[in-house]
Amino acid sequence: MLVASNDLQFPAAGQRFEGELTSDLPVLADMAWPYVSISGQQDGPRATIIAGIHACEYVSIRAAVRLARELDPAEVRGQILVVPIVNVPSFWERTPFVCPIDGINPNRVFPGKPDGSFTEVMAHFIFTTVIAPSDSFMDLHGGDMVEELAPFAAYAADAEADVVERSRAMTEAYGLRFTMLSRKREDGSSRLTHVAAAHHGVAGLLAEAGGIGQLTLPDVDLLVDGARRALQVSGNLPGEPNPPPTTYLTRTTTLTAPTSGFWICDVHAGDEVR
Repeated sequence: MLVASNDLQFPAAGQRFEGELTSDLPVLADMAWPYVSISGQQDGPRATIIAGIHACEYVSIRAAVRLARELDPAEVRGQILVVPIVNVPSFWERTPFVCPIDGINPNRVFPGKPDGSFTEVMAHFIFTTVIAPSDSFMDLHGGDMVEELAPFAAYAADAEADVVERSRAMTEAYGLRFTMLSRKREDGSSRLTHVAAAHHGVAGLLAEAGGIGQLTLPDVDLLVDGARRALQVSGNLPGEPNPPPTTYLTRTTTLTAPTSGFWICDVHAGDEVR
């Protein structure tokens, strides 16, 4: 049964709970965010998994839903919270990248602020309610409507040393093809969820698979399997991860076209070129 609640709730040990997050902040008064909380039979840390920051990245949303349904409370240690869709207005309007209410990309404003625009307030609410109280954090993504991408994960490399080390271990356990390092922007702001989390002391990562507005089930498997391995590292699932190897990317470059027009690509995401 779906229960609306102003407060995040966790069930008794060994149980699963489905609810909705609501906010007392006026700009969010008409919004609700579905979530699933799981309490293990053994004490342990709290892990949070979110998806749908970019709500046309359907692979990530499906992966979060699968995790929420398939994680067995009898195996879980501590608590696991899953919020499968953060940018709810974008989901219903099928708006890529940004929130249709104010045209802002949510993953450029974390940890948000309580007195900003809708997206900034939403980021503040999600950060303070869902992310900050956690011991570990995963933000699931995928290529948006016009993005083809090779699966990759990223973690913050400029937080406190112990947070960086725990984030690195989770990210390598996730086992996606490429791994990238994230940092605060030059103005000192976090902006990205996992960077804001790391600078708050919460170890975590961003993981991406899929793209171009498609719900590709092999990419869902990548995100689900990787999240399970990361939960082993965070102490929320038993066992030792055995991930495939990852390649670290040390530099990213944005290439801009010299003129406007229609782009026809002769290579695909993940191809090696010279």
